[in-house]
Amino acid sequence: MNLLDKFIEHAEENIENGYYNIRSKAVGPKSSLVQRIRSQGFVVISEIKHASPSGEYSFDEMDVESSAMTFMKSGADAISVVVEPKIFKGNILDVPLAKKTGLPVLFKDFIIERKQIEAARNVGADAILLIVKVAKKLELDLDELIAIAHENELEVVLESYDEDEMKIALGTKADVLGINNRDLDTLKIDIERTKRILEHVGRINRPVISESGIRNAADVAFVRSAGASGVLVGTAIWRSEDIGEKIKELRGGAK
Repeated sequence: MNLLDKFIEHAEENIENGYYNIRSKAVGPKSSLVQRIRSQGFVVISEIKHASPSGEYSFDEMDVESSAMTFMKSGADAISVVVEPKIFKGNILDVPLAKKTGLPVLFKDFIIERKQIEAARNVGADAILLIVKVAKKLELDLDELIAIAHENELEVVLESYDEDEMKIALGTKADVLGINNRDLDTLKIDIERTKRILEHVGRINRPVISESGIRNAADVAFVRSAGASGVLVGTAIWRSEDIGEKIKELRGGAK
């Protein structure tokens, strides 16, 4: 079983075990990730991630609310919350804690069915991540999943890994397109992937976020010059000595 199969298997188990049974619906204003990108031109999305899938780090004790506030005060434009509980040690209830910042919050998970999308809405997320590779593997209807998200007032970040997947993504109504520089089968990272895909597909009329492998301001500047509208960064922040200073450094590459 490769890593992607393991991620999908865990998602199915989490659904069956009731992890997404969030009955109460969050109240409060929505924050649009798309509008944030348009207003800023380029965004840094900082990630709440309790563990790295490659085992680079793991935080059993993390003050999510305090960390999210540090993100906001240090210049993050949005917050991604990894809620997958087994490999990434996430917690779905981290989402409302991140929402206290007032920043757009991305619900990041391996989403394969409606129940997960409704849970994202119920905990107050503003956007969800969908993954083309997962949809292809399970023969899911991406258009249907995106429509369900929009019905639940959620924006969609649709993640691709290669040129063919990006072409699929471009044919959907996803609000933001993501490029994952990490191979979900091997976990190997190559930030040149963002540049290759954008050069191959040409002009894109939607925001593009470069995900994974962004380590410093130079990497941010590189993907921005390649045409990305933002970066999503987790591991580099959590491996740094000062998460606030790291975010400020990353923002420096966005200028």
